[in-house]
Amino acid sequence: MTTTRRYELDWLRVLAFGVLIYFHAAIFFVPGGLPLIQNTETSPVLKVFIEISTQFRLALLFFISGVGVFFARRRRSEKAFIWERSQRLLIPFFVGLVFVVPPMVYTEKVFLGEFAGSLLAFYPLVFTTGLYPEGNLSWHHFWFVVYLYLFCLLGLGAFRKLGELSGEESDRLFGRFSGPGIFLVIPLLTVPEWLLRAAFPGFRNLIHDWASFTLWFLVFLAGYIIAGRQQLLEDIRQLRYLSTLGLLTATISLYLLFGGPWPDFSRYEFIVPAYLIWCALRVSMIWCAILTCLGFAGQYLRVGNPVLSYLNEAVYPLFILHLTTLVVLGYFIVPLSWSLWLKYLILTSATFALILVFYQVAIRPFNVMRLLFGVKPL
Repeated sequence: MTTTRRYELDWLRVLAFGVLIYFHAAIFFVPGGLPLIQNTETSPVLKVFIEISTQFRLALLFFISGVGVFFARRRRSEKAFIWERSQRLLIPFFVGLVFVVPPMVYTEKVFLGEFAGSLLAFYPLVFTTGLYPEGNLSWHHFWFVVYLYLFCLLGLGAFRKLGELSGEESDRLFGRFSGPGIFLVIPLLTVPEWLLRAAFPGFRNLIHDWASFTLWFLVFLAGYIIAGRQQLLEDIRQLRYLSTLGLLTATISLYLLFGGPWPDFSRYEFIVPAYLIWCALRVSMIWCAILTCLGFAGQYLRVGNPVLSYLNEAVYPLFILHLTTLVVLGYFIVPLSWSLWLKYLILTSATFALILVFYQVAIRPFNVMRLLFGVKPL
């Protein structure tokens, strides 16, 4: 059982959430997707980056969230844990829904010529014109917060049972996943993917998203379980090159066989075999990516320092504010005649800088603001 803080898990959390800025900034330079502000020139490199990273970045975020829940849960009673999760997730969600998302939608609508007027004039339309993108009401990236909160509640029974296991029972239950056995998680994740993905391809609205919801919940539980087991973390570190090989093999196979991670199955005469192979390869890619990140973090990032402590606290406000900041900056940067890569560099760098300054000046010193943005009180 892990009893001391694993700094590589903190680093992985910071890096995983930080990559979100580069991912969402890339969408400005790739056709389709949200946000709706689009650059005239597009980049095939950023397109591939989006295609590959979108397969496992969310799974990695939920895995890291499961890790965080393990450390939060072991220090609190069940009632205290639910109260703490409600504060840190639901309050920022409503702050985001009411104050963070509307300026983003407003900026997009002005850019597209669908609204002319002030933000103040636009604000009542957020709640009276229907759902985004036809209307203006949206949760945008805050869907992640809702899913995570539900995972915390749904996982309570599992957390309780795991906490009741003796050392011998735990070793017997999880011993089969030691060493290369960690890859046995792949078939456990693949079976529900086979059963659900065709009917629920992945629209994140809690109604038509049961395939992704199930996959992410299982990955979340895996993060919770692995965070508390020193031997599994050590095995993953030692197997990092094998995990990387699995990641590369699955990714290359997806492109060779299907032209990418999300193929058009209407092209195939007999869809079932192709569908089964695609699901297995995609899940293999996701799990091997998580193991690769975890393995290399365990090898090279097991050091804590003041920078990590600062960023680990700032990363949640960074998540809350990043997309709105990107969209507002994109409104001014995208129409410029600069090169695509200069725009991308300025967009990402300025987003990091502005949010960290805002966090330092307006959030970090004040407990009220810390509460609104999901940061622990001083």
